[in-house]
Amino acid sequence: MKRLWTTFRYTIRGLKGQILGWGLGLAFYGLMIVSMYDTFGAQQEQFQQLIANYPPEFLAFFGADTSSMLTPAGFLGMYAFSMMPVIIGIFAVIVGSGLIVSDEERGRLDLIIAHPVGRSAFFFGRSLGILGATLSIMVLGWLGFSIMLGRSSLGLGWGQMAVPFLSLFAQVLVYAALALLLSMFLPSRNLAAMITGAVMVASYMISSLTFLDERMETLAGLMPYHYFQTVLSFQELNLAWLFSLLGISLLMILAAWLRFLRRDIRLSGEGSWRLQLTSKARQTA
Repeated sequence: MKRLWTTFRYTIRGLKGQILGWGLGLAFYGLMIVSMYDTFGAQQEQFQQLIANYPPEFLAFFGADTSSMLTPAGFLGMYAFSMMPVIIGIFAVIVGSGLIVSDEERGRLDLIIAHPVGRSAFFFGRSLGILGATLSIMVLGWLGFSIMLGRSSLGLGWGQMAVPFLSLFAQVLVYAALALLLSMFLPSRNLAAMITGAVMVASYMISSLTFLDERMETLAGLMPYHYFQTVLSFQELNLAWLFSLLGISLLMILAAWLRFLRRDIRLSGEGSWRLQLTSKARQTA
């Protein structure tokens, strides 16, 4: 257990720059968005005219309409939270895909495992590190969105503002776990990051397009973004969706752990696809 927490602290220290960068960036964005709502409120007629000029398809893509855009939930959903899973998901893809494999590709992992650490302690220490880093980013972002609420006409409390960040945390964790799992099976970190990023963008696009074409709803139901919630009260939060995403993330992390226990550690470099026919040809030669 001591080795696990040592690995966790080491991972957090290594991610300190990314935590501050992503967290403070999200916090400053929240300060700007909350202030912008008051600016729109002071010019409500002009804002209504602006929204009326938007094509209905544009608003539908973000799950909004002319009336909902004037509410705090509709405003925050479109201008603040709709793109968050993709934006912060970039962090998840980068960190998740390189959580273990980055050390392997640099030739350091075999040296680390040579010490009395243990594969399980190392793996779960790293996994808890990315969990702690993601949670820290969410907290910094939540503080940025909440600190000006007392002076804002949004009429929201700090607890209400925390609700969409719970759903955002589950979204980010799904992509981090997927990137980690793929990095255990694919020959390189870059390939794992590329596929996870493609899934993330496709999830956003397909789920958004369901507002324009209901025929895509079945496909969207297989995508993580479909279960992203921008609601602002715990009563409206779908806990089944939230815990399902967290459970899927946990299963992917456990699958990645089992794979890590059984796979050979490369000394350095990005690996390659090991085709049985190629290995037999070399043996024959």
